[in-house]
Amino acid sequence: MPKYSLPAAACASVLLIAVPGHAQNAADAPAPQDCELHVWPTENYIGINTGLLSGFGLVGALADVAAHDGRVKTVKDYMREYLGPDVQVEELNKADVTKALNLSGYRVVIEEPTPFNEDLKHNPALKEKTKAMNARIKAGERLSGSTAHCYAELIGTVIFYHKAMMYGSNLFGGWIYREFPASGKATKTAVGAVKNPLEDFPAKTPEKIEAAKAELRDAYAKDFAEYVEKKVRPAK
Repeated sequence: MPKYSLPAAACASVLLIAVPGHAQNAADAPAPQDCELHVWPTENYIGINTGLLSGFGLVGALADVAAHDGRVKTVKDYMREYLGPDVQVEELNKADVTKALNLSGYRVVIEEPTPFNEDLKHNPALKEKTKAMNARIKAGERLSGSTAHCYAELIGTVIFYHKAMMYGSNLFGGWIYREFPASGKATKTAVGAVKNPLEDFPAKTPEKIEAAKAELRDAYAKDFAEYVEKKVRPAK
């Protein structure tokens, strides 16, 4: 798995959210059995802008990224502002995340976002948490302390903006999805990232800011839908 796609952060406080399309109180429908979907949004934003120099091999690509360093940082800042963890949760809610993952009736628990990979270099404690989390993923163990009878995890790993002269701008969304039995290790794991094109983001004029925000959210939602279709529930 590429380094950037590994999630990183132990769970902390949790927040329950209502999932559209499901009953909100016991009077509406009987409570489902003990089922939980734990969701980790992400703060791991990556931006790369490659231009003409990228056609000259590795050295050229590195030089090109360095030449665009200021613009890349700005793009990451905009992604944090327009597509922060709260916005990611909103978009997953709109997509009816439990229905999309075939987990109708599951209670959704939001975990602490996975962090920006660059922060690991300056935070030894966070780096250790990341290492422990990745070890548990590799071992097929649950990331939270939940003992729910039926249990699943959706872990956001990266939000990646890539602009290339030949291919335009795209937003990649990366996730790890895992399903667990009542006890024991994960019985299903789906790892991957998908992309959707961008035209308005980042905004080139003040008048385009709202369009850029909406486009970024829309691309994230489409990334999630395609990730489920291609990685989690691929056609047989």
